[in-house]
Amino acid sequence: MPNFMDEPTSGMDVIARDEMLDLLREYMECGERSILISSHISSDLESLCDDLYMIDDGKIILHEETDELLANYGVLKVTKEQYGQLDRQYILRRRKENYGYSCLTAQKRFYQENYPEIEIEKGSIDEVLTMMIRGKAL
Repeated sequence: MPNFMDEPTSGMDVIARDEMLDLLREYMECGERSILISSHISSDLESLCDDLYMIDDGKIILHEETDELLANYGVLKVTKEQYGQLDRQYILRRRKENYGYSCLTAQKRFYQENYPEIEIEKGSIDEVLTMMIRGKAL
């Protein structure tokens, strides 16, 4: 029987939220069980989910294993000049900023190895979601 929870910890105080997350973890660890959760609380998703789906306007815009997303995604902070010299083959989205551009990548290590002078922030779930929705595709 499928299980679906819409914002299961929304509006809970810290203790109740922690207890609810413990109950959900225990439930999932008992046998072959899955839970489909809709939530805007990224820390809940990080601690519970094996896979993340990001949906915008009824369409899946991203599906990734949570561990892979947290390990491999990053946001490059580049000046206009750096952006002009950047190999953009692994850039998923970009957003114009006062200093230049923020660029979302799923290949953070490529840019760390090949562009050590560029600032690269960890790709949190919130940042990836924001860039996927508000950033421009190349």
